[in-house]
Amino acid sequence: MLLSIIVPVRNEIDYIEPTFNSIIQSTYNINCEIIFVDGKSTDGTYEWLKVETEKFENCSLLINENKFVNFGFNLAYPKTTGEYIARLDGHTIYPKNYFKNAIKIFKANSHISIIGGPAIHEGLSWIGKTVANCMMNPFGVGGSSFRTSISKMYVDTVPFAIYKREVFNKLGLYNEKLIRNQDDEFNYRCRSQGYKILMHPELKTKYFVRENLAGLIKQYYSYGFYKPDVFELVSKGKSWYHFVPSIIIVSIPFLLYLAILNIMFFLPFLSYFLISILVSIRCQDDFKMILLSIIVFPCLHFSYGIGFIIGFIRVKYENYR
Repeated sequence: MLLSIIVPVRNEIDYIEPTFNSIIQSTYNINCEIIFVDGKSTDGTYEWLKVETEKFENCSLLINENKFVNFGFNLAYPKTTGEYIARLDGHTIYPKNYFKNAIKIFKANSHISIIGGPAIHEGLSWIGKTVANCMMNPFGVGGSSFRTSISKMYVDTVPFAIYKREVFNKLGLYNEKLIRNQDDEFNYRCRSQGYKILMHPELKTKYFVRENLAGLIKQYYSYGFYKPDVFELVSKGKSWYHFVPSIIIVSIPFLLYLAILNIMFFLPFLSYFLISILVSIRCQDDFKMILLSIIVFPCLHFSYGIGFIIGFIRVKYENYR
């Protein structure tokens, strides 16, 4: 078997049909197996997949009783036989030549064991499009290269990656402690062992973002909450931008107290607001998107930062105990 594809999903009924079709199209004439792992969906995703996977001999469907991606991937991996292993998700559209290009890149770069591509963020509604533009802007997400660049480069981590099987044989599977950031932790673990991760523009995917602020806040809070766990396990991926939101949040009470004494200490708040406005004007398409963008940026920063602080305290408490 040349390629094994593992797709953990849960409650993806709004996106699963285009995702499924794109995977089928992109694996045409490739010797592969496709394993969908449903995390006990309650919206009809499992029922839809059950019907569709039965139409293809190389597709199968498993039930992940533990719901989360890390458990789903680890459940499916022992059943794979492929030379290459791809971990996809159900919120994304994969281009027609995704896997053919990936295999071509592997063969042209024998020293590379992990590859992926930029994730072009898109939304279904004008709200989703606003969120997508914010998430692809460095002001919104810092140095997250797969969101902010489409250049060929070596990166810390990449979504929807394709690995040589030897990587898992050497390093093991996903850490089941992490219900978020498990791919980050694994990719950082890979880099700590000398593996290079190549982001290649021929592997661009279309990723659908959350369509409301509540979903976005929950997503970024959990990213922040589990990031200290990642750094506790593998410090290789630490970068300055991971800490900026939490540092800003911690400094806010002190700045507010000092601002009572001297109005000049309001300048950091004013500067942040002005930068948000200027970046929003540059990255959005119309006035209502600009206005929403001014709200989206703080949602990204504050939800991640608060999650990081609480996650950091939890990790330190668990270590102390």
